[in-house]
Amino acid sequence: MSSAGLAPFRFDPFSDAAMRDPQPLYRVLRDEHPAYYIAQYDTWVFTRFEDVWNGYIDSEHFSEAEGMLFTREQLLTHLCGNPPKPVLEPAKAMFLFLDPPVHTRHRQATAAPFLKGSIARREAEIAALVRERLALLLPRGDFDLNTDFASHVAVTMVCRVLGVEPDDPEALARAVNTTVGVPPDGPGVAEGQALIYSLLLDTVSRRRKGKGPDSPVIDALLHRDTIGRPLSDVEITTDLNGILVGGTETLPKIVAGGLLELWKRPGQLAQVRAAFPDSVVPAFEEMLRFCAPAQWFGRTVKRPVTLGGVALEPGQRVILNIASANRDPREFDDPDEFIWNRKARRLLSFGVGPHFCIGIHLARLEGQVMLREFLGAVKSYTVHPERGHWPVSQFQIGWASLPVTVDELN
Repeated sequence: MSSAGLAPFRFDPFSDAAMRDPQPLYRVLRDEHPAYYIAQYDTWVFTRFEDVWNGYIDSEHFSEAEGMLFTREQLLTHLCGNPPKPVLEPAKAMFLFLDPPVHTRHRQATAAPFLKGSIARREAEIAALVRERLALLLPRGDFDLNTDFASHVAVTMVCRVLGVEPDDPEALARAVNTTVGVPPDGPGVAEGQALIYSLLLDTVSRRRKGKGPDSPVIDALLHRDTIGRPLSDVEITTDLNGILVGGTETLPKIVAGGLLELWKRPGQLAQVRAAFPDSVVPAFEEMLRFCAPAQWFGRTVKRPVTLGGVALEPGQRVILNIASANRDPREFDDPDEFIWNRKARRLLSFGVGPHFCIGIHLARLEGQVMLREFLGAVKSYTVHPERGHWPVSQFQIGWASLPVTVDELN
């Protein structure tokens, strides 16, 4: 890319190109600049699968105390050998911003409802919810795969697991999607955040008084010692917000995008139907690889380490790019092609290591059930990406809105 007549290759995760159509940039990074240094940010970008995987599992050298989503303004301030320490006082940071062993204790306290066995016992409940939603939507003929269908299922189920009872699940889903789909000072963000925090804070306050639905997650945070002192209602609310947003916002993009990819490939869709329902699990795994919305997560170096052949110093940041790693030809054959029955050894869509997504089993089961019930009920459908909405974002990519027309029912 630096031959005569061509400008040197430049990459900035906050550039318009990186936020709109990043995969061409990622191909260049993987092939020519697998460890790419951005001097103005004192940050390294890693795009190959093995490097990204290794970065995520190494909590000894990499910290999440600054958070996992770096803003441009944040990266412009260099730490110069002074990595931050996780914040516990005067108020604990969200559990996502803690490092082991404190993070580990916190995760263990809240893990039980999200364990694979616990989630598996909810399959009939999830299926009933999906069928109920489809029974409402299918007679309309036209609806949105994300906002009308998958978002409703996702927000309802994560609220049930958390013991939260929203008056209007659809309004809550809209609030979540608004807060993550535009800049922090964008329209509707403050109102959306206020709605979410008010609901969660009220739920925590009621549980502290022994009222409201059972909630193993909230009760564990109220009564188990994870940081050496009791947690306040606000601290618990902040933790719940991370789980609620993560459980509501990402999965619908995968379901909507995956149904689009199958629709674009009639031959593969026919194969999925021919092998139905055994085809649902591998097909959804490929949707996870191909349509996972998170572009990257960040870490801060807390002690000297080498990653991808590069010596990193304390205080430097790294960007570990999931969206690139999941298209790395060193890990996947024909990575830019959607292949419904692909046999992948491993994926990065839920992260890996101490900070892997706590809702991994819930999201997988929800996605599988939504795919199974939709294809089981719908014989033919048409997706309308030209009428959809794909937000411009350095972090979450994917279809925030994707209309569909049901052509024929089974």
